[in-house]
Amino acid sequence: MSVIASRGSLRGVGVTIVGVVVLAALGIATGLASVWLPDYALLLALAVLLIAVAAIDMSLVPVLAVPGVFLVQRIGPMSGSDLLLGLSVLIALLLIRGRGIITMQPLLWSGAFYLALTMPQLILNRYAENYIEWLHEVALVLGAMVVGFVIGREGHARLALGLYVAICVGIGITAGVTALGNGFQPVYLGVWHKNAIGAFLMIGFVIALANPPWLGWPRWFAWTAVLVCAAGMAASQSRQAIVGALVGALIIGLRPRFHNGKRSRWMWIVLIPAGWFVYQEVAEQLTSDNDFSSAAQRLTWYASSIEVWLQSPLFGVGHRWWTTWHTGYGGFQPPNAELEVLTTVGILGLVGFLGMFAGGLWALARMNPVYGTLGLAVVAAKFAQGQFDLYWVAGHASLLWIIAGICYGIQERDRASGVERIPHEVQTVWRRTRGVRI
Repeated sequence: MSVIASRGSLRGVGVTIVGVVVLAALGIATGLASVWLPDYALLLALAVLLIAVAAIDMSLVPVLAVPGVFLVQRIGPMSGSDLLLGLSVLIALLLIRGRGIITMQPLLWSGAFYLALTMPQLILNRYAENYIEWLHEVALVLGAMVVGFVIGREGHARLALGLYVAICVGIGITAGVTALGNGFQPVYLGVWHKNAIGAFLMIGFVIALANPPWLGWPRWFAWTAVLVCAAGMAASQSRQAIVGALVGALIIGLRPRFHNGKRSRWMWIVLIPAGWFVYQEVAEQLTSDNDFSSAAQRLTWYASSIEVWLQSPLFGVGHRWWTTWHTGYGGFQPPNAELEVLTTVGILGLVGFLGMFAGGLWALARMNPVYGTLGLAVVAAKFAQGQFDLYWVAGHASLLWIIAGICYGIQERDRASGVERIPHEVQTVWRRTRGVRI
């Protein structure tokens, strides 16, 4: 037996050495190719990363879709986040094998409802960008849900969300330092617009604030991330992200805490002044004489979006009309989720869009709060943020459904392992559990 074991261990060491050599060769080849083909350097780097991760554990590949949302750079016809999401969807479909995904059926049906109601316009608006974007939305919704489910069920939720929040902490610190150096003007970091920074940090803020027990994060890490993300959002001056974060915090605060069932009271100290700050900022811009302020510019875009929608009220004029100019309008994407949906897929598509969120929120609200609260808060926060900003943006539009899928995946993993997480009984003034202080 010892001889057999030693041979097996030697074989394992040999495979590891071969793998290291192959990866080293790929790394050298990527470095050389990036010099000769700089436009494809990022694509080659991602390819090597995927090969390395797949060699370690195939189930880790979908994890890359979570930190991959930060890769907004274009790689040929798509962004880096789209490329990683597409590859993650393919791997996730291979790993599902029907194990427990039926528990996520309400969420999947909600996404399918929206996509089905947007199909008729594909017949009326026949151009390539429309078809490509519809398939893109299939990946951003249904594909993202499946990726999240596999991440959770395979036990990688802590890694995936930990990487995301750690990157958000880095962005938040950088944004804060930049704001100190530019006289507290809105922060832009490379390819990330201030509203993109705010949207990233909003999700990081909600994840850290919820800090469900299945993540296993220490309280100091979670609260540090909450404070840094909040400071980063303030530095970016992304008002729509602040609104979304407030909605997410409100839901988390109104749901019972996992460890003692208490509802949060301190949140009102933060929510009220933050909400008042956003209101004052918007009101000041609307009353100013600056026709090019963000608030005034949005009103102009809203009016133009209504005119585009009236060209085809029921079915819409098709996806990405702002790049094709076939409507006579272009150059801007409607900064409101409902207006964008109305223009692209019409009233029929809007019914599907609202049904998708209503169904998704309902399904997450009915889950065990230990699992569902995080997904509920993130989806609600993104919906609120989408009322004042772009919704269908690569990376941002998939992350909420990935996190919702993770909640279902973790629940299925615990069920299969015999782990039972029971939320504490809600504590109120009239109903208290012995030994618990309100």
